[in-house]
Amino acid sequence: MKIFKSVQLILIAILIIGIATPLSTEAATVKSGDLMKINKTVSNSTLVKGETTDVTLTVKGTPQDSTFVKPNDVILIIDKSGSMQSDNRLNAAKQAAKEFIDLMDLTKHEVGIVDFDNNAYSSPLTTDKVAAKAYVDTIQLGGNTNTSAAIKLATTMLANKRAEAQPTIVIMTDGAANNSTEALAAAKAAKDAGITFYSIALLGSNENPDKSEPNKLLKEMASSYDHHHFVLGSVGLSDVYRAIVEEIGLASAYNVTITDTISPEFELVPGSYDHHIPKPVVSGNTIKWSISELKSNELSFTYQVRAKDSATAGKYTLAQTSSTFEIGDGSTYSLNTTNPIVEIKNHAPIITSIKEDKGLTTGGETVTITGQNFLPGVKVYFGTVLGQVVTVTDNEIVVTTPAGKQGSVEVKVENTDRQSTIGSYSYYAIPTITSVSPNEGPLEGGNSILVNGTNYIKGATVYFNGIKAETTLVTAGVLRATAPAADKSGLVNIKVVNPDNTNAELQNGYNYLTPPPPPEVELISLSVTSGQIIGGDSILLTGKNFERGIKAYFGDLEAIVSSYLSSTSIRVIVPGAIIPGQVTVKVVNPSSSTAELSNAYEYLSPPQKPAVELENLSATSGEMAGKNTIIVYGKNFEKGIKIYFADQEATGTTFLSSTSVRVTVPEALTPGFVTIKAENPDGATAELINGYEYLAPPPMPVPEITSLSENSILTGTTKQIIIYGKNLSPTSKVFFGNQESPSTTYLSTTKLRASVPISLTSGIVDVKVANDEGKFGLLSNGFTYTEPVLDPSPIITVLSNSTGSFQGNETITIFGNNFQKYAKVYFGNKLARVVSVTDTEIVVITPAVEVKGLTPVKVVNPDNQEYTLQDGYLYEGIKPTITSLSPDNGASKGGYAVLIYGSNFTAKSMKVTVGGKEVAYTYFNTGRIRIIIPAGTPGIVDITVDVDGESATTQFTYN
Repeated sequence: MKIFKSVQLILIAILIIGIATPLSTEAATVKSGDLMKINKTVSNSTLVKGETTDVTLTVKGTPQDSTFVKPNDVILIIDKSGSMQSDNRLNAAKQAAKEFIDLMDLTKHEVGIVDFDNNAYSSPLTTDKVAAKAYVDTIQLGGNTNTSAAIKLATTMLANKRAEAQPTIVIMTDGAANNSTEALAAAKAAKDAGITFYSIALLGSNENPDKSEPNKLLKEMASSYDHHHFVLGSVGLSDVYRAIVEEIGLASAYNVTITDTISPEFELVPGSYDHHIPKPVVSGNTIKWSISELKSNELSFTYQVRAKDSATAGKYTLAQTSSTFEIGDGSTYSLNTTNPIVEIKNHAPIITSIKEDKGLTTGGETVTITGQNFLPGVKVYFGTVLGQVVTVTDNEIVVTTPAGKQGSVEVKVENTDRQSTIGSYSYYAIPTITSVSPNEGPLEGGNSILVNGTNYIKGATVYFNGIKAETTLVTAGVLRATAPAADKSGLVNIKVVNPDNTNAELQNGYNYLTPPPPPEVELISLSVTSGQIIGGDSILLTGKNFERGIKAYFGDLEAIVSSYLSSTSIRVIVPGAIIPGQVTVKVVNPSSSTAELSNAYEYLSPPQKPAVELENLSATSGEMAGKNTIIVYGKNFEKGIKIYFADQEATGTTFLSSTSVRVTVPEALTPGFVTIKAENPDGATAELINGYEYLAPPPMPVPEITSLSENSILTGTTKQIIIYGKNLSPTSKVFFGNQESPSTTYLSTTKLRASVPISLTSGIVDVKVANDEGKFGLLSNGFTYTEPVLDPSPIITVLSNSTGSFQGNETITIFGNNFQKYAKVYFGNKLARVVSVTDTEIVVITPAVEVKGLTPVKVVNPDNQEYTLQDGYLYEGIKPTITSLSPDNGASKGGYAVLIYGSNFTAKSMKVTVGGKEVAYTYFNTGRIRIIIPAGTPGIVDITVDVDGESATTQFTYN
């Protein structure tokens, strides 16, 4: 059993306990602090103007020690709309209501009943349990859900309550109201009239209460979250009623009124208080809750307040909270609650720009700071030194800078409330250059110098004629720099640039010296003085004053300098030459100094190559198809040699040695001798006339047929068989009589697979296998075509059922003879689904048809023989049924709804009559429709439902 109750808000940890004061002398004996407690907390006790805080007000009542029970006049509202039929809801509701009545102490309380569907009906307030329960037993299912009518009727009944009694409504419903707005308005009117309102939402067993619209509606109707319940499924409804009856008459306080008057420095945030039950009444800065009765559970209410922009910064009491309430004996009390203190702060200042944001270290500069939230009396600090504020507005400060040290400092703007913001300001001083030491150096640079002067700061850079030098700060008056290389000698300017872009320049402050001329290069000897014309030899050149990057030439050809060994030797790779002979060797230093040795190196003429020769072959003949491998022998073969058979190059040539190569013989088109030619990569060739003979192929042998794997077939059919014999080939063709096989597969010289061609006439034919040369083998009278013998045709004798719905899907058995496996069955032109087949029975599922009436049944065997049973099956419409009416009787004036329960109802093509009069209907599903009963005369009449000519009838009684 699952009974769920509305979850209360999280309890507030900090309790601020108020003091209760009796308003009447009769209640003076009650302890004021034990009746009710109201506590107030805020989520944020410090607010900047315009910010909000959550305010939480918790209310908790404490039942008195006495056993006083306040009399209640209770109206039970019970939903009897049509939806209460499902899940046995109405019966469960009636049983739970009767148990509720049994549990009530009717010596103190009274109970009345309101039941409703389209309309509301009632049984008056009473102390007679038997009468009240008897009325509950008469409640029957009805139509729609007119919730507002039921609440209004209950409110009217409670207007005549006993003077000492608390009026109470307990409503139970399972569906959305016809008009939710009207239902809520009726519930609000009841609560405004002082009625305590309990609500019970009867939901589906799998329904999500958080998303259920009926549950949300009933929650909003209740006097508080404590007064709302929901049940998933009808089981458990009795437990909810039992819990409510145990609460009735027992409360900590009644007619509780809580009023919060918000202090003028704050304002209520609209809509922040709308999510509670009961909803408060708001007027300006006053928010008021009215609670008809307070149980022992704690209630929490939240809303938001905003600190006004117009408020003066400071600490304020949030609100004044006053309450009044009654206890069961009618005594009235008041309660004042202490409120939390909330501090309102100004907005912190903001700097958006500082102009000018830099100035001399001597100070005295005028600076304008723009931003927001500047207050009169604001202070401006440059580092730790206070500036002189000239003028200040909300968004601008004009200040005179104090003296400072060179570099960046923090600018702090501090309001009188000690809130501050930070900006940045730079002090600068103009640097000077007094001297450079030393003031000259080599053209290639790299030497260290000192630049002397004043007002240098970390990050300062020295430039030599615009070229940046690596610089280090030594002191505020000394920079150390590494002179960069220059492209020419002479005087250049020295410039110092600080990170703040202040700078100083010394004209002609540094002199780049002219370097001495380099010594002349000399070439003395070569380690090798001759070599092959192709070059590639590595030799040593010796001499004097060789420089790194030196170049060497043999005639006009540049050699590769592979190694610079020293100023007296280098190693070079001799370049290749075009013609042999002596050449001059020259070296050239990067400084353009050159030296030569005339005719110092001789390129030698290459030796004469021997001629290529062909001697013999490892095989001198072969088949015209080629592809055989042979060895070709000779002399002076070179890698890359090619071998030709006539004019065709051999493939797969492998160089074995200078005297042999392996080749694959190419294919020839005609037999006979061909010349073999060898060709070296340098073009030298040799031949063997008629060195190789292509042999003509031997004549093909005559094919023979010895036997067949099968020697007969039915006319009009085909199949594959195996032909056994001798001398069979891949090109062999097979003939059955004068018809060639449509498909022949070569398996071996003794076996072929062939497809037998189709013959429409019976008889014996020869089988022949022929080769390409026209030679053939013959198997006389080797194959027979025979006529097939037909099975007997099918016969239908009877069907197991000869009628059924035009929607099909009915299982029937067809009895008869000569039925074959894979037989097909047709109902008219519709193919049925075959379930099983024997020689005498076929079980099928009937197909659906569009037109009702008699139709032929046909069985077709796989050999196309068939049998038709004319008018063998009757397709009928769907026959509706009626199981019950709700109600099954009513007033003769008509105008009320009746639910018809049954089966096979349709939304269209259906006709409903009452006493022969056709009436409109509302379709819910195939098992339920609703009609409005027309006026009639007392007595029994027929209600008929007709679906396409098929009908069902039941009786209705006019009272």
